[in-house]
Amino acid sequence: MKIQWQVVAGIALALLIAIFAVGNTESVAVNFLVADASWPLILIILGCVLIGCLIMFCLNIAKVRGTKKEIQSLQVKITELERKLAAEKQARERETLVQEPLEQSEPVIEPVTKVNEEEKS
Repeated sequence: MKIQWQVVAGIALALLIAIFAVGNTESVAVNFLVADASWPLILIILGCVLIGCLIMFCLNIAKVRGTKKEIQSLQVKITELERKLAAEKQARERETLVQEPLEQSEPVIEPVTKVNEEEKS
C-alpha cells in the first residue's frame, strides 16, 4: 500500500513540475563560469529535475545495497545461533538420557531393622 501512495505522489509531483515548466518558456541567460548561453527556462527546469532524480536514484541504489549486506550478515548470525541452539538442545537431551537410567536402576533398600526383627520372630 505504501508503494502505491508513493507512485500516486510521484505522478502528482511530475504533473505539477510539468505545468510549472510549460508556464515558463521564455529564454534566460545561463552562466557556466567560462561561457554564457541563452536557453529556454523550461529546459533548465526539466534538466534540474532530471539531475535531482538521478542523484536520488543513485543514493537509493547505495541504500539498497547497504541494506542487502546487512540482511545477509544478519542471516548468517541467525544460522549460527540456530546451530548453537540445536547443539544446546542435543546436549541437554543427552544429559537427561544419561540421568534417567541411573534414577530408574537404583535398587530399593529396605531398612535393616525390619529384616532383623522379622528374622527374630
